[in-house]
Amino acid sequence: MNAEKLQDKIYAGYGKAALRLGMDNVQFRPAGAGNPLATAGVTLKASFNAEDMKYGKANKYGNAVWWGLFDARLTQAGDYLVGPQGTFFIASQQLHLPIQCVQCNRRIALSRAATQSGVGAVGYGGPCGTAGDQVVVGEPGGSIADTGWPASILLFGQRERSATGLPGSVQQIGWRILLPASVPPGVVINAGDIITDDLGRRYACQGAELTDMGWRITSTELHA
Repeated sequence: MNAEKLQDKIYAGYGKAALRLGMDNVQFRPAGAGNPLATAGVTLKASFNAEDMKYGKANKYGNAVWWGLFDARLTQAGDYLVGPQGTFFIASQQLHLPIQCVQCNRRIALSRAATQSGVGAVGYGGPCGTAGDQVVVGEPGGSIADTGWPASILLFGQRERSATGLPGSVQQIGWRILLPASVPPGVVINAGDIITDDLGRRYACQGAELTDMGWRITSTELHA
């Protein structure tokens, strides 16, 4: 038996276990930078555990990573699974290893300030959200709650001084944002890009790292 046949048997076993432990989930495979949940794929049984195949512990605050139990012969890294336990994207399907999934708690759009075409004195430019800017990830003109990309947005712990320094202002707090590998290859997330979530909160990207499991972004929430 070679590695590929062994992997098929492992995933088939996951599928059989999910028939007893899992619930119905709908699979989505993004086809571009627009709404990633536009077209439903297969429906499959899936269960998620807190990185413990014995199901002996619960997940904790600040951890978006779960192990998925489902027939992964029907899926690939970057797919979304939507079901009663929430929305997850598949971060990795590594050979002979547990399937890593990331639970999504927000939907987002990513925009980039339009390039100034003038020479010399030009207008002020800054992080002002999606209005008038180029939407890079998400549906231009669409509702982020309906067409944005599901993502994980959790506190990262870093903090900066208030941008205004006024007595009533608060510190800028750091956030870690995770997006799947199915973000189109032509999209490069840069420092200074703006992420807006379905709650209307805005985040400035400070750094973005593309890994084989998707984008890992360090950001700061923007507010007065």
